[in-house]
Amino acid sequence: MAGDGELDQLRQVFGQRMKPLLDMITSLAYAVEAKDPHTKGHSQAVSRWAAQIAMQMRLSEAEIEEIRLAGLVHDIGKIHVPESVLFKPTLLTAEEFELMKSHAAWGAKILEPMNVTGIERIVRHHHERYDGKGYPDGLAGDKIPLGARIMAVAECFDNMVCAVPYKIARTCEDALGELRRCRGTQFDPMVVDAFLRSIESLSRQRGSDSERKSANAER
Repeated sequence: MAGDGELDQLRQVFGQRMKPLLDMITSLAYAVEAKDPHTKGHSQAVSRWAAQIAMQMRLSEAEIEEIRLAGLVHDIGKIHVPESVLFKPTLLTAEEFELMKSHAAWGAKILEPMNVTGIERIVRHHHERYDGKGYPDGLAGDKIPLGARIMAVAECFDNMVCAVPYKIARTCEDALGELRRCRGTQFDPMVVDAFLRSIESLSRQRGSDSERKSANAER
């Protein structure tokens, strides 16, 4: 996660540097989606889910903003993945999967000139697994940056509930069940628990909103 120096830098971002950085990051996110239309809206959705998890975990404002921005560009490295692999409507071969996996390291490399190390580390490590079986560096447990552990849960959930050419969308309940099943192996248990609390909170809020609308309609 961001250190003191990185947090100071992000606090500066909140000031006069915020808009240029946000514009650049948004442009990079749109560039990925322009190349792969099947992911349209994916980066924005992952960014929102990740920020909600970070808020549920009571991270600082600067850390939440860092995670939100990283979510927008977590797949920027796919610009370097051949379109024949990105658009393949069937499962990838082992060789093609290695090309797809390279997007995490490429994404970090693309972000290097922006000099926001925390975001770069989240992008590089968002496909690491809690049990050490992920990529690109095989990190495990707390060795994986917290922002990357959060991004892994947020992205996996969005991938499961969204349809793509080679698989149908799963229900929200099914996706949450899969997160619970992989809690402690693929995902950080603390992060999964925070995401589940966030979903429960959203469900309660929507229920309350529906009740208020029904009450107002009956007046």
